[in-house]
Amino acid sequence: MKGYLLIIGPLVVIISVLITLNVFFQQSLQMEMAEQFNKQQLLLSKSVANNIEAYLHFLKEDVLHMSTMLSKTDISNKQTLQWLSHDGLRRKPIIKSDIGIINAAGELVFFKGNNKSLKQAVPDIMQRAKAMNIDSSFVMETHKSIYVLSPIGHNNEMEGVVFMVLTIRDIAEHFVGDITSGNRGYAWMMDKEGTLLYHPTQPGMMGGNIYKADPACFKCHMNFDLEKKVIEGKTGNYGRYIAPTGEDKIIAFSTVGMDNLLWIIAASAPYSEVTLATKRSMELYSYLIIAIFTATSIISALLIVFNKKRIKAEESAKREQELERYASELESKVKERTAELTSEKEKLDTVVSAMGSGIVLLDDRGKIRWTNKKIVEMVGHEITGMSCEDLCADCSILFDTKTKDINTAIMTDLFGQKGKYFQVTNAPIKGIDGETHGYIRLIQDVTEIKKMEEQIIHSEKLASIGRLAAGIAHEIGNPLTSIFSFVQILREMEDDKFKKESLETVYFHISRISEILKQLSGFSKMPAEEPKECLINDIIETSLNLIQYDKKAKDINITKELSPSIRPITIDGNRLSQVFVNLVLNAIDAIPDGGALTVRSTAKGNDILIEFQDAGSGINREDLAHIFEPFYTTKEKGTGLGLAVSYDIIKKMNGTLTVESETGKGSTFTITLPAAGL
Repeated sequence: MKGYLLIIGPLVVIISVLITLNVFFQQSLQMEMAEQFNKQQLLLSKSVANNIEAYLHFLKEDVLHMSTMLSKTDISNKQTLQWLSHDGLRRKPIIKSDIGIINAAGELVFFKGNNKSLKQAVPDIMQRAKAMNIDSSFVMETHKSIYVLSPIGHNNEMEGVVFMVLTIRDIAEHFVGDITSGNRGYAWMMDKEGTLLYHPTQPGMMGGNIYKADPACFKCHMNFDLEKKVIEGKTGNYGRYIAPTGEDKIIAFSTVGMDNLLWIIAASAPYSEVTLATKRSMELYSYLIIAIFTATSIISALLIVFNKKRIKAEESAKREQELERYASELESKVKERTAELTSEKEKLDTVVSAMGSGIVLLDDRGKIRWTNKKIVEMVGHEITGMSCEDLCADCSILFDTKTKDINTAIMTDLFGQKGKYFQVTNAPIKGIDGETHGYIRLIQDVTEIKKMEEQIIHSEKLASIGRLAAGIAHEIGNPLTSIFSFVQILREMEDDKFKKESLETVYFHISRISEILKQLSGFSKMPAEEPKECLINDIIETSLNLIQYDKKAKDINITKELSPSIRPITIDGNRLSQVFVNLVLNAIDAIPDGGALTVRSTAKGNDILIEFQDAGSGINREDLAHIFEPFYTTKEKGTGLGLAVSYDIIKKMNGTLTVESETGKGSTFTITLPAAGL
């Protein structure tokens, strides 16, 4: 045995030396390869930075060109704005951008694009423009956008500012999004404050700051010391850091600087990918060493295998006895745990079936794997095996599965149930490895709760109206009393028929204003009804006669389709006339350039239907749900009370007031009253 050891010992030493030399040579070569690759990344990041700077420079030239052209014209002129909208730019932008003009008073004269976030930026734009020369342009950075602006004016007198706005995300996706470094490398971007502006693989981290990093940021970084040194100018243009996975990454930086804008473009790639070619080139040499080492190991193993066979045989017999004992114990424990699981499953099935909410179990691809009975009742059919998007197209938008947190959303018209509200809670299902393997969704019908909330909100609005209306009625009531008295005197003194009729009309409208003030002051608690037997058609005729002298009604073609078969009903005719006049005036406002208005009355079963159909501009879909709310109006000079008062009057008459509208085609308001009256 000692002879064998004397032979094997030197072989092991020689092989160990060869392996050590191989590792040392391979590491040296890998470091050299990484250095060269990092320099290539630096060139790549510099190229991207130069492209961004060149594009911003072109935008500054275009905005300065527009400023020069606009300084020769009136910026409030529509033709000027039309020119700016179509021909203002000398070259077509390669990135989506919006153009706007602000006058010297800080008012937005023109803006082609989405102005949701523009209001916050206007003061900064004006402040920056006032500090600039007339023939200059400037790049200003905000939280999510950049503004390229240039003052408009003559002789150093600023008349306004023309600007172009682009989102930082669009710029990053265009110039940085498609950049790759090797197979797994990518480029990302941050600003001079250390805020991450763009990251292709970690969109959830965008907007975060390396100086105030969340714990989630350390999933791909051990620390941000290298990035901080780059921002603070304490390191070169490239470096290397270790990720939490234990894999080294090499990274190169370049900067984009223009005016007060300073961005850092970084290109990074895994160290292992850079050194992959080196590893492959060393495979043959490694195989040779492994072969020598394997041969040595085989020789060593053969020397001791025969002695171990006897020992293994004895140990094998003992092991078989132990395995038989373990198998018996395991079988007993499996039966015990199976019985416990069966009992718990029955309890769980009972609880899930008894719940008043629907439960859906989905896999990580969004396929439905299991549901309880309640969800089948909600949908009306079995949905197991279907995709979640087949039932709810908005679910992928409402629930961000990347966050892997429990989130809740309120949805309407789910499963084709119009007017219903559902609370949908989405929770991830995680395995032993901590990864998300599916999701469970709890669906609850909260329609009644939402209705109660709406009723409470409506009651609060009515209470606010009551307090506000008292002051309005007092301020308007005093001068109205004087006008009312003079109209009465003039009506008694006037003999001319036309003037007398005109005064009668004025008197009627003043009386109507007075009545509206009374109703407004008691809006939250309407006065008692004064019902009497009336003919619906007569009330319609009277209401239409009241608005015949309105200037806006002269170009309106009013068609009456009144059914003669409608019987008299007991109702408050004055208040119903108020509703008719409100609806007719609203229809006239909707067709300012002249058009048609059809008023029809019909008897349908035990109800009377009165329709006001106009061929006006229609109502936007998002406004339809709010037009009957107090103080909600789409008119520039509207009060938002007409439809709210009308709706409340019809409701107190046990009727309904509904609307159907399509933008550009007109609206139809329908009043449904019980034929029996009040």
